[in-house]
Amino acid sequence: MKNRLLLTITIFVFIQSITVGQVEFNTHSPKKMEKDLKELLDMVDAHPDPFAKITEEDFNQIVDVVKQNITKELDEVDFYKNLSRIVAAISDGHSRLSMPRHWLKNLMKKHGVFPYEIFVTNKNELFIIKSYGDENLPLGVQILEINGMSVDSMINALNPYISYETIPFRNDKITESFELMLYLIFKQSSNLKFKTANSEVIIPSIPFKDWKKQKKDNREEREKKIGIGEPYEFTILEPGVGKIDIFSFSVSDIDKYNFFLNKTFKQIKKNNIHSLIIDVRGNYGGWPKIASELFHYIHNGYFKTMAKSSMKISYPYRNYFTRRNPSLRSGNVILEQKRHYVDLSSVLYGKLDSYVDEDLFFNETPIMETYEFTGDCYLLIDRKSYSASSAFASTFQCYTMGFIIGEPTGGTKIFRANAIFKELPRTSIVAAMSTTKLYTACYNLEDEPVNPNIVVVPTITDRVFDQDPQLITALLLIKKMQKAKADME
Repeated sequence: MKNRLLLTITIFVFIQSITVGQVEFNTHSPKKMEKDLKELLDMVDAHPDPFAKITEEDFNQIVDVVKQNITKELDEVDFYKNLSRIVAAISDGHSRLSMPRHWLKNLMKKHGVFPYEIFVTNKNELFIIKSYGDENLPLGVQILEINGMSVDSMINALNPYISYETIPFRNDKITESFELMLYLIFKQSSNLKFKTANSEVIIPSIPFKDWKKQKKDNREEREKKIGIGEPYEFTILEPGVGKIDIFSFSVSDIDKYNFFLNKTFKQIKKNNIHSLIIDVRGNYGGWPKIASELFHYIHNGYFKTMAKSSMKISYPYRNYFTRRNPSLRSGNVILEQKRHYVDLSSVLYGKLDSYVDEDLFFNETPIMETYEFTGDCYLLIDRKSYSASSAFASTFQCYTMGFIIGEPTGGTKIFRANAIFKELPRTSIVAAMSTTKLYTACYNLEDEPVNPNIVVVPTITDRVFDQDPQLITALLLIKKMQKAKADME
């Protein structure tokens, strides 16, 4: 642990020394940074177990380094990196920092946008998988260095600033936020030198308007559905085979969601669907309890959407609610239980620094739905299946509801969530801090993902050409299962 901490601090000091001078950033005074640092450290008290992955001594050592670093004026990127080291040390992906609202968007408008989509593999390899107009780098090519820094060194340098539980999910965060990552390391995203096995090229940015138009033209159906608050859809892929996509478990209208499920399973029955594929790939989570609505249609027995939870009662958590609704301080408010479990009465009026353990809320007794499904179920997962999504996969697996195909989930069976959010008042950095430790069904070890029955990892070629080997595998398995059933009749 000590050697790892020393290496982390050494890398941090090295990266702090890199200056490029291409982009000018706002600066923060020591006084302003000290006050926001205190605000962040106060939030740590809301976390149910901040020292589960790091000792309190080592955590405090990181805090001391940050305190020393902010005794002088820093630009906004360096201050963000300092604070990020503190949050990332907790090793909980729900506890995280974000740059001020519109910060990156404003930079992209002013300085242009990196003209490619990249993919970072679980082996820390970086590939170009999509272009937004630039042709200097061929699709599918592996990037070996950026501005003289090897990709592996770059990822190791980014590691202290990223909050995560598993390496695959960390690399997904790098993939999805690559523009930000370039600013964190090089303080620019334009005119960087990219080295491949055969060439070295400097990649200019493209205008924000051009990038935005191409993104809009290529926007996937999932983004549209999430945007209108209906992150789900049903399609019939072929006779007898249906597919339900759940893009997010953050469902804004539970009645609409239940209407969708009822309508979908009525259609499934009408069309004699014998095999149902449920797809939670790319689903970053939401409300674990929402999963029960779908499970009741495919499972006729008892189940739990979570094994249990342990919530810490803290002043930051209490203040999070009373700051938004001062009437809650009176103690005379009737609190309605929501589908997303938070024991508000305990948060507001319970003993500070105590814990509320819950398991009964997550129990689900059998419900006979009108259009209950009795066929075969298949679940698709990947490293983007996180939080409530990986919890969904864990329940599906625990109660043997069907086959799971894809990659290990980015989310783990034991995780911290129900984060509170706060915009640090002097620098506008947004901090999120978990308040609850959650245990999924059939949990075992820390940092354990949900593993599929059949592992299928798309290749870079698949990603470049939008091939879907995980879905193809599911369809082949369905054919095999249906043939076996027919042979037995």
